[in-house]
Amino acid sequence: MNCTEESSRLAETDFLSSFAFWTLGVISIILSLFANAGNLINLFVLTRRHMRSTMTTLLVTLAWADLVPPTVVSLNNILFYYFLPHLNDSSTFLTIHIVARALFNVLANIFTAFSNWLVVLITTFRLIVVKVMKSEETS
Repeated sequence: MNCTEESSRLAETDFLSSFAFWTLGVISIILSLFANAGNLINLFVLTRRHMRSTMTTLLVTLAWADLVPPTVVSLNNILFYYFLPHLNDSSTFLTIHIVARALFNVLANIFTAFSNWLVVLITTFRLIVVKVMKSEETS
């Protein structure tokens, strides 16, 4: 047995522990469902005809961007804890999981960064509006 086999076996055991299953395989999926439900409610409210404005467009984009990371994390956890354990070969199990996790993490990180920059844009936009309104009041 070489170091690669030993580390992969330890990684598999660590991920398949009871604590990891309940926190990553159950609780995180439930939290992701709540996050997605909140974003879908935001989309439902903000896409109404009378809500159209520049700020609403930014908030709708933010809600769409915030739908992706919890969905991707949930898909990764569902794949790992519910579908991949049925594979008999542990090397295939870990290989598929490593590739899927890498792809899912890239997608989640891209949309999280996009979401963060949207928050910066919205905050800057609101600051400009407040400053303009304040300067109009004093004039």
